[in-house]
Amino acid sequence: MYTNRRDITMMAMMMALLIITAKLVIPLPLFDYLSLQIITIYLIYPLLGTKYGLIVTFSYLILGLIGLPIFASGGGIFYIFKPSFGFLLSFATFPLIQATLSKLFWRRKWLPLKKILIINYSGLLYLYLIGLLYKCLILFFYLKETNVLYSVLAVSTLIDLSCDILLVFVASLLTYKLLPLIHKHKLANQLFIS
Repeated sequence: MYTNRRDITMMAMMMALLIITAKLVIPLPLFDYLSLQIITIYLIYPLLGTKYGLIVTFSYLILGLIGLPIFASGGGIFYIFKPSFGFLLSFATFPLIQATLSKLFWRRKWLPLKKILIINYSGLLYLYLIGLLYKCLILFFYLKETNVLYSVLAVSTLIDLSCDILLVFVASLLTYKLLPLIHKHKLANQLFIS
């Protein structure tokens, strides 16, 4: 069983990784960023579980909204008007989505890596559904950028999605390699384990 100190340490490490990987960005056209943060987001649930994962992701969101410059391009309450904020919203609930997907798919008689890939790519659909919906709403209603909607959906999304598909594959491999470590601890009955 984990001690309270270990849980807090793991949560702090994942929060630090979220902040660091958020700052490793490549600016893209049309109000977008490409960061390595998605790898960290995918590792939070396998390493922390649903409860602690949600604490970390919601804390990250709240700390950024109250003004700490921990998001890709800063922080503050006005960050909600950035087109990319929808992805941060989806990140906040992602441990719960991963837990739900794990329960749906893990009992299948597939190889563990295949299960992890299916769970993670299904999660990517969720991230993009929330992220793109929010982006379109902000561009259309707040920024009145009706001319760029097609460009956002066609060009920017293809660049993002292509990179994220690769990064999710990397995160899936990391999760697969971490399974023996996870199996030894309290999350053995909750996570990607048959």
